[in-house]
Amino acid sequence: MKKPQLVFACNIADENARKRIEQWVDIKEVTVDSPQSLLEECRDADGIIVGYTSHPMITREVIDGVAGLRLVGTTYGGVRQNVDDQYALSSGLTVIHTGASRVRPMAQYTLALILSSLMHIHLYHHDMRAGEQWPRFKYPRGRILQDRSVGVIGYGRIGEGIVRMLQSFTSHVAVCSRHLSAEVAADARVSLKSLNELCADAEIIVLAGGYNPETHHMIGREQFARMQQDALFVNIARGKMVHEAALIEALQASKIYAALDVFEEEPLPADSPLRQSDRVLLTPHRANNAIEFEQRWETLADEIEAFYSGKQPDSSLNAERARAMSES
Repeated sequence: MKKPQLVFACNIADENARKRIEQWVDIKEVTVDSPQSLLEECRDADGIIVGYTSHPMITREVIDGVAGLRLVGTTYGGVRQNVDDQYALSSGLTVIHTGASRVRPMAQYTLALILSSLMHIHLYHHDMRAGEQWPRFKYPRGRILQDRSVGVIGYGRIGEGIVRMLQSFTSHVAVCSRHLSAEVAADARVSLKSLNELCADAEIIVLAGGYNPETHHMIGREQFARMQQDALFVNIARGKMVHEAALIEALQASKIYAALDVFEEEPLPADSPLRQSDRVLLTPHRANNAIEFEQRWETLADEIEAFYSGKQPDSSLNAERARAMSES
């Protein structure tokens, strides 16, 4: 029996994953740079997988132009940058991604940001590298994470992974999520709070949700005003979810601390006031940089195996999940 054809608009970088995928489909790897060139390579495809590019690839035209198409997906943790996911779903397609491979690396990166910020490790490192001989007493005393109150905004894959890791340090974990029921929150041993309640009650606040028009500037002056004195605000989600001018005001007023991996404008402008504050830890959007993210190929093989064996892939989207994901 002839296997269905799965087109990869990228090179499969893991040989073991390739062998697993080949058990189910005939792989066709192509090099394309536009939806039009992709379509020309996919006329007989049962499925299309694309890598990350700066522009859409699996568009309506591609979806409509491939008569037997059933499966579309990406090799990275999201889809919207490269796939018209809502149209794909409305067309009856299964949409998959490799988000599961990002959970542990991003959760541990978040933990590193928290611990370094609480103990001022990044500041001591910078000062000693800059030539200060022994800046032992330059900054306030540090804090440990144990038993502190933590709030996580967003409870998708990443948010849930962060919550589980933080529960190794504290039982005082709250979540703000429009998609989390009281029953699931109770099973996860977290308290469910509104955004403003969480900002007021938590000493450490982690933004981990998806960016879309509804979450643009969801953290602004009102939320920073509600935060406790010396609260730590951590953003590993998207910069545009935060009103950056309001964040800068809160830092300049010595109201809060912050650890930021993402910014409204990227790269962060050289003259940004964020670069001048001792109350903020900055990293250049690298929370998903761990080598373990390359386990995405095995994750993708899992998803393809599930689909072609008649099961529902773990990452397959529905319309609600797709709307909640970041647009990039």
